[in-house]
Amino acid sequence: MLDYSLPSNKIEELRAKHRRTHDKREADRIKAVMLLAAGWSVNDVAEVLQVNPNTVRNHFRCYQEGGIDAL
Repeated sequence: MLDYSLPSNKIEELRAKHRRTHDKREADRIKAVMLLAAGWSVNDVAEVLQVNPNTVRNHFRCYQEGGIDAL
């Protein structure tokens, strides 16, 4: 299983971005990353957001590779 943990400063950065965005799709990508970091399973996040589990994994990978701007 992959390690989806993030430091608290990154979580706060994601929360702030989530509050500022008006784009639903961007908000869902941010939520996917935050929920994985909170310990949710990929399948649970995918079910809640109504997307494919691979999509959830891709959101986290994009975040890891490009930071918050990649979401």
